[in-house]
Amino acid sequence: MRIVYLDEPTYLPEVWRRRFAGLGDFEVFRDRPDRRTAAARLSGADAAIVEWTHLDAELLAGVDRLRYLTLVTSSFDSVDLAAARERGITVAHCPDYSCQAVAEHTFALLLAVGRRLLPADRAVRRGASHLYPPFLGRQLSGLTLGVLGTGRIATAVARIAAGFGMQVIGTNRTRTTASGITAVPLEDLLRRSDVLSLHVPLTPATQRILTAERLAMLRPTAVLVNTCRGSLVDQPALARMLADGRLAGAALDDLVDDGAEVLRGLSNVVLSPGIAWYTDAARTANLAEIHHNLTTYLTGRPANVLTTPGG
Repeated sequence: MRIVYLDEPTYLPEVWRRRFAGLGDFEVFRDRPDRRTAAARLSGADAAIVEWTHLDAELLAGVDRLRYLTLVTSSFDSVDLAAARERGITVAHCPDYSCQAVAEHTFALLLAVGRRLLPADRAVRRGASHLYPPFLGRQLSGLTLGVLGTGRIATAVARIAAGFGMQVIGTNRTRTTASGITAVPLEDLLRRSDVLSLHVPLTPATQRILTAERLAMLRPTAVLVNTCRGSLVDQPALARMLADGRLAGAALDDLVDDGAEVLRGLSNVVLSPGIAWYTDAARTANLAEIHHNLTTYLTGRPANVLTTPGG
């Protein structure tokens, strides 16, 4: 069994490299390959770990031999699942490793924007002390937190929210219940939320799920927190609302190009560079989950599967 780590591991200490090597002939590539190189590497392997490379239908059409790949991420918008199925490739992902880390980062972002921590920090560095009026915050206790998506991360967010004394409501596409979250229709979620937090994968169905019209349903005092893909939101519409005072604030862990420069210049926006998942515990848990995915595939009972040949 030949296994390749296709592209520049964010974290792969030697002890874990040896563990993966115990599963077969294991090779690590520490760059981000172009499309032709990626296809060649995948064609020379039976199984692959993929972190950065986008695997669309055209790239996968040039891949032979490969029968399994596990994404490093919980998200899966980087691979054309239908094309992988047609090519006979089983695709898995890692849905569990970052749940607590992302939930904690959700509140790090929320508190940073709600308590104006970044401008407060700058003021102190300029010599300010006991400077109150510019930094009036909003207490979380008693507010309503709305979660769009009620899966693993959203339920972890709900547990933290309960500790702050927040009411948690949520909606999902299947209208199923989730622990600690009161289910409501989407329009109710938007209209009732003091804080709206996004926890859905990026798919064709969720692309710009927060349209300009839906964003307009939010209260002017509301804050949007997005630790998922930036493409879930009509970003130019969001930027206009924040600039015009029709939304109190936003905290975003991912940006797309459209409208990004406006958002970068707004004082009621807090940004982070895709690090919601990145903690000491989560990056180790990530390797354990990748290893688990490979091990279960090799034993004939693959875990965390997104699509299987003919499935």
